[in-house]
Amino acid sequence: MTPSRRSVTLAARVLALVAAAGVFATAAATPRAIGDDEPRLVTAMFADASPILEGNDVLMDGVPVGKVRSMTVVGNQSAVTVALEPEAMPVHRDARMTIKPVSLLGERFIEYDRGSPQAPLLGPDEPLPVEQTGRPSDLDQLLNAINDPTGRALAGLVTTLGDGMRDNGKNADEAVKALAPAMTDTENLVRVLNDQSATLQQLVDNTEPVAGALAADDGKRLDGLVDSANQLLGTTADRQKALNETLVRAPDTLAQTRGALEDLAGVTRSATPTLRSMRPTTDNLVAISAELQTFADSADPALASSQPVLDRARELLAEARPVVSDLKPAGPDLRGTAAGLDPLANEFTDRLPGFWNFIQGWALTTNGYDGLSHYFRAMVTVNTDEITHAVPPAAPLLDGNQPPDAATPGPAPLPQIPGVSPEGAPLPGLLEPGPSADGGATGLDEKQESGALDYLLGGN
Repeated sequence: MTPSRRSVTLAARVLALVAAAGVFATAAATPRAIGDDEPRLVTAMFADASPILEGNDVLMDGVPVGKVRSMTVVGNQSAVTVALEPEAMPVHRDARMTIKPVSLLGERFIEYDRGSPQAPLLGPDEPLPVEQTGRPSDLDQLLNAINDPTGRALAGLVTTLGDGMRDNGKNADEAVKALAPAMTDTENLVRVLNDQSATLQQLVDNTEPVAGALAADDGKRLDGLVDSANQLLGTTADRQKALNETLVRAPDTLAQTRGALEDLAGVTRSATPTLRSMRPTTDNLVAISAELQTFADSADPALASSQPVLDRARELLAEARPVVSDLKPAGPDLRGTAAGLDPLANEFTDRLPGFWNFIQGWALTTNGYDGLSHYFRAMVTVNTDEITHAVPPAAPLLDGNQPPDAATPGPAPLPQIPGVSPEGAPLPGLLEPGPSADGGATGLDEKQESGALDYLLGGN
């Protein structure tokens, strides 16, 4: 080992020791939550975990974070249970565990990767699947795969590569540097192709029938296609002059077409408000047409039976023609008469509500009846003096003098009260109803009642 390489190795070891010390210092300085000191048991499924033993270390970034607790067989897989310290938490679902050797001939350990922070956490009883575990091939397996012919061929290949690389290290280094961007682009290309594998598969599936059809008949169809393409290209070459003239005229044609499209755009901009205002009507055209159809269906019977009505109307119009001819000379006089009746009609129209109220009042007055017949209802206003036949005092004159004939005071004549006789006895009537000779409740005979009823109802 040269001095330069020895110094580089020593520097690498010093850096590794410093990094490990920093990791341990960070772990020691980080406070632990109460209840997080207990290790967590995580089970990982391996296709083959034969090199691993109970008690082997679990390393994360070169730092021990756990031990192998147990190994059991589950079907055709090996379930390895490890105890992880709190420093290895949390465990995500995309975590990985890989069995690696400490040295070529030494014991094994499990390299642990907790997973990406954006991935969900692994469940308490959820094992890591076998797709996220693995182990590299051992040296003895590699040596057992190399038999005598393979060994001789490998030795020859190594010898040839050694001879080719002799004194060409600088050139190989420059070649690797030159190929680095290409290899990066190739990696990106492979990644894109991997992402588009489904599209590429579909492209292959779609291209296969076309290729099969072209390869049929010993390529005769493909030969025919090539001949047709040659003829098309030859015809195009023969008419190149006409094609050039067409291309020269194309800008003018396109300019005219652009002007026509601009005019059309102006028309469409002008028609847009009109079409927008017509939209509600056009939206209702279906309903309107359905209603018109229903109306037409309903009108068909009426129109079918309207012919006799029209014939009769024609006859009536023919008979009314002479009457209209006779009334035509009287038109001016009728116009004057109508003008004279206009104030009367307006006055009658204004008083029509009062007239109808009057009719309603009379109807309500006479609509009652008892066990014998209808009776007339009226309201009479009286006071206690009239009922008790009291004599009202004489009213004094305004100047306080007695009237000329008041020298001899005497009893004043009683006022005539409706329903009361001058002697004070109540008259037979509404105040003191009594049956008439024929048993009527109004005191009138049947003929008188009929006449009063006709008068009240407006009869003759």
